[in-house]
Amino acid sequence: MWEPSQSSGKEPYVFNVDKPIDLLGVHAELMEKALRREEKLLYLLYSPIYQEKKGSFGLQGTPSSHAVAVTSDRFVISENQHREGIEPTVQSIPFRQVLYVQLGAALLLGWFSIEFVVDDKQSCTTLFFPATTGMKHFSIALRKYRRVAGHAYDQLPVDAMGWPEIWRHTSQTLIDLLEPLIIYGELPFNVLRSSERWITRKIRWKSIPTCLLTTAILVSTNFGFLYAAEDKPSRPDVYSFGVNVSCILPDTMKSAQIVQKQMYDRHLFVSKQEIARKGVTVEFDVPLDDKSLMDAETLVYFLTKDVRGEDGICVS
Repeated sequence: MWEPSQSSGKEPYVFNVDKPIDLLGVHAELMEKALRREEKLLYLLYSPIYQEKKGSFGLQGTPSSHAVAVTSDRFVISENQHREGIEPTVQSIPFRQVLYVQLGAALLLGWFSIEFVVDDKQSCTTLFFPATTGMKHFSIALRKYRRVAGHAYDQLPVDAMGWPEIWRHTSQTLIDLLEPLIIYGELPFNVLRSSERWITRKIRWKSIPTCLLTTAILVSTNFGFLYAAEDKPSRPDVYSFGVNVSCILPDTMKSAQIVQKQMYDRHLFVSKQEIARKGVTVEFDVPLDDKSLMDAETLVYFLTKDVRGEDGICVS
C-alpha cells in the first residue's frame, strides 16, 4: 500500500513533480483529493518552510510548507504549518476570481502572492519561499497561469515593439524578474517607466532624503500587463534588493486615467488603473516619468476604446 513520504517541512529547496503522489508529507494526500480526475495539471511544485512572516512591499505570510498546482482554470494551494494542533489545509482559487498575481524576491527571500475575490471581498494568499531555488519554479508556474488565463489580443493597437528595445533601457534587476515570465509569442506594444527620484525634506534642524519614486516599468502586451518595481532604498547611496512584479490580465481592467498627485509638496503624474472582479475594485497606481506621459495617454486611449471587462463593460 502506498504511503506518502514523510516531511518536516525543512527541506533545503523548492522542486516540481509530475503527480501529486510524488509530493512530500501530507501535501500528497491533500492534492490527490483536491484535484479533479479530469482536471488538466499544468504545473505542480513543492516549497518548504521559510521562516519569515513579513516581506517587502507590505506582504505578510505564515511560515509553512506548501504545494502549488496550476491547472487549466485555477490555483490549488496546500499548506502545512507543521505545528501541533494546526491542521493542514488546501485552498482553491479559480482564475476568474484573481485580481492579480505577484512574484518577487529580496536577497534570500522569495514570495508568491495572489490577490483575489471571495464572497464579494478582497483577499490575499502569500507564500514565502527560498529564492535561490524557488524563483525558477514559481516563475514557470506563473508563466503557465498567464498563458492559459490571459486571452491574447487578436490585433494590437499599434505596431509591436521588440523585447531587446525594452530591455535596453531597463535595469538588470527588473529584467531578471520579468524575462522568465514572458510567454512564447508575447508581443509588447506600450511601455511606461519611472526612475528613482529623491528630494530633501527639512524636519526641524535636519535635512532628510526622501525617495519619491523607485525604478519601475509597466509593459503592456497582447497577454496583459506586467508591472515590475524595485523596493524603496533607505538612502540614495544604498542598493535596493527587493524587486516585485505584478501580473494583471486584460479582463480585470475597469478604468484607466492619468492623474496628478501631490507628495511632499511635489506634483507627480500617475497612471491610475482600477482592477475589478465580481464587483470588487482595487486601485493600482503606476507613477510616471515625464517622458512616459505620451505613452500613458496612448495606453488610456487603447483601454478606453478596445478593452472590455466583465459583463461587457467598456473600460473608460
